[in-house]
Amino acid sequence: MRALSPKLNCFRGPELPSAFVRNISSTIRADTEQAKRTIEGGTMVRRRYQRGSLFKRGKREKVWVARWWEDVIDADGTMGRVRRSIVIGTVAELATRRLAMHALSERLRLLNSGSQRPQPMRTLKDFVQKDWEPVVLPTLKYATQKHYKYILKAHLIPAFGEFRLPDISREAIQNFLLTKLREDYSWESVHHFRCALSKVLGSAEEWNYLADNPVRKTRLPRREYKQERPILAPAQVWRLMIALPEPARSVAMLLVLTGLRIGELLALRWKSVDLGAQTLRVTATVYEGHFDAPKTKRSVRTIPLGPKALSVLTVLHKRAHDPNDLVFSTRSGEPLCRRNLLHRHLQPRCKKLGLPRMSWHALRHCHATLLDAAGAP
Repeated sequence: MRALSPKLNCFRGPELPSAFVRNISSTIRADTEQAKRTIEGGTMVRRRYQRGSLFKRGKREKVWVARWWEDVIDADGTMGRVRRSIVIGTVAELATRRLAMHALSERLRLLNSGSQRPQPMRTLKDFVQKDWEPVVLPTLKYATQKHYKYILKAHLIPAFGEFRLPDISREAIQNFLLTKLREDYSWESVHHFRCALSKVLGSAEEWNYLADNPVRKTRLPRREYKQERPILAPAQVWRLMIALPEPARSVAMLLVLTGLRIGELLALRWKSVDLGAQTLRVTATVYEGHFDAPKTKRSVRTIPLGPKALSVLTVLHKRAHDPNDLVFSTRSGEPLCRRNLLHRHLQPRCKKLGLPRMSWHALRHCHATLLDAAGAP
């Protein structure tokens, strides 16, 4: 801060006292520093102290309603003020006005101290469409992107889309999760809803739209396992293999014999298969035609091939022309569709043979059953 200009002392009349000049200088310096903090995103200039107002509402169950003013950030980024109105408790809980005023003063403590930042007026829908989907969603794996888009469109936006980001409370999220469970959604599905909302609000927290992520304070009830996953006995596996047409038979056979994930198998290329060393290398996965890295770092691995798996791959290799070719592909060289193989071949054959309804993931678990039956350690 530069010293006061000598011109301050050059006016008609008696000379200013030195103490008065120092007081003016310190006042200007303090105001300048406060303005600088405000411009750089520090503590906002505190407005006048607020006590708020209280009144009772209701007939059967009376409640205390509190009102006060708050600074907010509008959707276009400009500053504004809104009047808050919330229920701070019932008259039964806060029997006197004095107790209600004490609860209100606690609520306003951060606001009156000047440490509360202006709250954004942006809704969840606006934040997701304009910021989260263009910036964060493309950084996720393709399968996760598809899954999160569906959850947002079908569940989260209808429930919270018109809520301002700071108004999405822990209680509202907890009630949403419990309601979905009562609507007979599976525990896994509700868990996915919670994860997707936490991902979105976590980004809002990182970008200073929220002080914290309320999803982290929610809990799901203990998971209940209603029935065991269907696992085929070795004899049932071979019955199913014989009944399946190609290429579903070879796909199912290799899943059972190697324990690969369906995406890893459909992304397998001949350059990753070493028939001489009797191994294959997992380096990629595919989902709806989009190739990506495997699910985890440990998923990049080398799989030993037994005699049956080696025999299946040897037959398939006779049709290979290039090391970069997929082991399983369409006539145009594109990866096979896992859904078509599942709904057109695997599940109809299971139903025809009177076997449990199977999925590609369930066949992968049959690999462990075969190892146990063979006495593998």
